[in-house]
Amino acid sequence: MPKPSLREALLDAGFDQLHATGYAATGVAVIASAARAPKGSFYNHFRSKEALAVAVLTRYGQGRRLELLNQPGVPALQRIHNHLAHLRTDLAAHDYRRGCMFGNFAAESPADAPQLTAAVAAAINQWRNMLAEAIRDGQAGSEIADSIEADAAAALIVDAWEGAALRAKAIGDSTPVDNVIALVFSRILI
Repeated sequence: MPKPSLREALLDAGFDQLHATGYAATGVAVIASAARAPKGSFYNHFRSKEALAVAVLTRYGQGRRLELLNQPGVPALQRIHNHLAHLRTDLAAHDYRRGCMFGNFAAESPADAPQLTAAVAAAINQWRNMLAEAIRDGQAGSEIADSIEADAAAALIVDAWEGAALRAKAIGDSTPVDNVIALVFSRILI
C-alpha cells in the first residue's frame, strides 16, 4: 500500500490552521505538528510558509464554486443566488467563526508575504470579474436592471460580502451575510 503523501497532509493541516487562526498567527511548527510531520520535512515540500499559504489559497478558491456564476442554462439571477447561497453554507459549516480566507488574508496583508498578497488580490479580482459577467448576462436577459454598472455592482457585492463575512466571524452569526444577500436581491440587482 502506498504511503500517504506528506505534502498533502501538510496542505490539509495548513488549510485548517491558516483558515482557523490566520497567516500571522500560524507557524510552520504548528502546521507540521497538525500534519504529524517533522518540522524539517515541511521544507522538503514547501519553500516557505508563504508558499504553503498560496497553495492553500488556491485550494480554498476551488471550493468557492465560482463556476456557479457561469453555469449554462441557468438564469443569471439564479446563478448569483446559488453562488451566494453556497458561500453562506460554507461559512455556516464552521459556525461563521472562520470567515472567508480571501478576506482574512486580505485583512492581514502581510508585508513579508508579497506573493500571498498578490494571490489574494488576483483571487478577489477573478471573483469580481465573474460576478460582473453574470450581472451583464442578467442585464442582457432583462433580469437585472441595466441602470447599474456591472463592474461597480460586482465590486460592491464582493466588498460587502467580505465585510459581512468578517462581521459574521466576529459575532458567530449569519445576520451580516443574510443582510448582504437580502440587499443584493432587493436593492442592488433589481
